[in-house]
Amino acid sequence: MAFKRSNSREQVQTVSVVRYARADGMNRRMMSATAVIVFILTLGVLRILACSWAIGFFYQVTSLRGTVVGSKFPVLHSFRWFRQSVVRPQAKLILYDYCWPCDVRSLAPVKTVLTDNDGKFDFGILKPSHYYLGIDDEKGSLSDEFEVEIKGPPNSKESETIDISPVSPDCKGGHEFIVRAN
Repeated sequence: MAFKRSNSREQVQTVSVVRYARADGMNRRMMSATAVIVFILTLGVLRILACSWAIGFFYQVTSLRGTVVGSKFPVLHSFRWFRQSVVRPQAKLILYDYCWPCDVRSLAPVKTVLTDNDGKFDFGILKPSHYYLGIDDEKGSLSDEFEVEIKGPPNSKESETIDISPVSPDCKGGHEFIVRAN
């Protein structure tokens, strides 16, 4: 009798080992399936979180002259007053004729200017038209793009403040084109 009991214990232990082996296999399959689903969802979320600007929305100005500002300093760049107090010296502003749909950067620029040490720029007199304005600050690795419309005769009292700070995932902060008429 003692021999049979030890044998039955071995069978019970063997059954429990098989049960755990099956559970481990199912856990691995579930974890793999979960990882694949999370990966696929992550690909879709990246496109959802990105901000997009309205195509064909033009900032209307009489001339392009003003200051380029912006910051990507952690935490502080979320405050507008801080972003707009950091000037971007030696930023390159490139003006292209507007076209849609097309690859604007493949076109020849209408005019290119660099900001001075105070972040100031002036394109001078431009013909009334629609333009695409690209701004690259290679020193601060900031850049932005705006669609602008030059209207009417130049107003010598008008100036722009262009904020090229990065935009938060909730589409707040940065990317501002502020027109001031003093």
